[in-house]
Order: sequence, then structure tokens, then C-alpha cells
Amino acid sequence: MERTLLIAGKELPDGESFASGAVASGRNTIITKKHTDESSSGPNGTTGIEWNRPSALSARAVVLKALNECGHLDECAIIFDESFFIEKYGSMDGTAENVRVIEELISSYQYMTMEVINRALKKNRMDFTVSNETEKSKLRLVFIHKPNPSLSECVITKSTAKPSQPFLSTASQAFKTYAENIAAAHLEDEDLDIVLVNCDQTNDLYNNDRGLSTWLFSYIETLEGLKRPLTVKQRLTWTKAGTKSPGAFGFFG
Repeated sequence: MERTLLIAGKELPDGESFASGAVASGRNTIITKKHTDESSSGPNGTTGIEWNRPSALSARAVVLKALNECGHLDECAIIFDESFFIEKYGSMDGTAENVRVIEELISSYQYMTMEVINRALKKNRMDFTVSNETEKSKLRLVFIHKPNPSLSECVITKSTAKPSQPFLSTASQAFKTYAENIAAAHLEDEDLDIVLVNCDQTNDLYNNDRGLSTWLFSYIETLEGLKRPLTVKQRLTWTKAGTKSPGAFGFFG
């Protein structure tokens, strides 16, 4: 059965490369788009759904529309690409700008995560309960973190890289901490599988979203083929993008 994937966090048209890799892997792909974008489709017929980041109701609408479109969700990839946000949020200072970052880069990810877990997971469980023909499968939630050096890191290391300013660095760390703790909170949930993926600037896939996407879905197949489940430590550790298998040397501490 074709898998249905929701991509959130890198909207169309900027998320086209990642979405293309998902389509090539055989996913029925839905991706968020900017709420000012009038187009309804992405690459290869991928469905775009408008997401107004500061709105909790908009996150709910995205998930409900995805469920109405496809009937269920098998996977959701939530992306925080810090370097991608630098131009838009890179020079902000002042209270109003801080509030904007909180709403668009912190609260928005938490809204979307909760809607996916509460609504998509509930729908999947309901379908399995009412139909003997429905194959029970886990909902897989993938957090992808692509960090950028902070201002303090660049000062200490005397790096010439363009740093993230304080508000953006804070949002990036908030995403990372939130993802880790959501994974911990759902360790005992048999119907939900959470995967943490790290892709920093030293990674060959950092500037190759299609390659990152292609690797991710190949890696998921590897996880599904494991004879033994991952340990708690492995499930709560960030996996380095490009890792071939979930072995001891494939994780980012």
C-alpha cells in the first residue's frame, strides 16, 4: 500500500527538493506551503496545503486536510532548517521580532506536532479498530534538525561562517529539546515511532535536500527490517544523516 507522507517546516516552493525525494521513494506526498501561496501543487503533483505558522488552528487544518485528502497518514517529517531561516529572521532585534520568532519558529512546530500525534494517530487507530482489512502500522514522526553555528560559537571559534542571531539560535535549540522530549514521552506508545535526525554543516547532505530525503526513506526501510528493536538510548539519540544502519557508529551524540 502506498504510504502517505506529510512534510512540514520547509514550505513550498523551498521544500520542493525534499518533496521530490519523497515522491521518488513512492510516497503519496503532502507538503505545507506558505499561506500567501495560491498554487495547490508541488513537484510531480505533490499536494500543497497552506500553513499559517502562528495559528494553532491552521496546524489543525493542515492535518485534517491531509487526512481528508488521503484517509490516513503513515509518516510526517518535520524540518527545522536553521540556515534557511537566516535571511528571514537573521537580523531581528526588539520585542516584536522576538514574538514573531516565538510564534513562527517555536510554537508552530509544537502545534503541528501535537496535531499530528493527536489527530492522525487517533484516525489510524480508529481505522484499525473498525476494519479487519486494515493492516496495523505505526505512525512514524521524523524530526529533522539542520543547525547553524550560533553567534557565540562563531566568536569562540573565530569562524567566518554567517552565524544565527540570538532569537534564531534559541528557536533552533527549542526545536531540538522539544523533539527529544516528545520522543521520550512516547517511548511506550506502540502505535507511534519517532525518529530524530541531525544534519549539520559538516554533513555532505546539508545542502542537498533531495539527497537527504532519499537517504531518510531508505534508512526508514532499514529500521523496519531490523530483527531487534532499537534500545531506548538509540531511540532518543539523534541519528546522523547519511548513516547506513542504526549501529553504534551511526549516531550523533
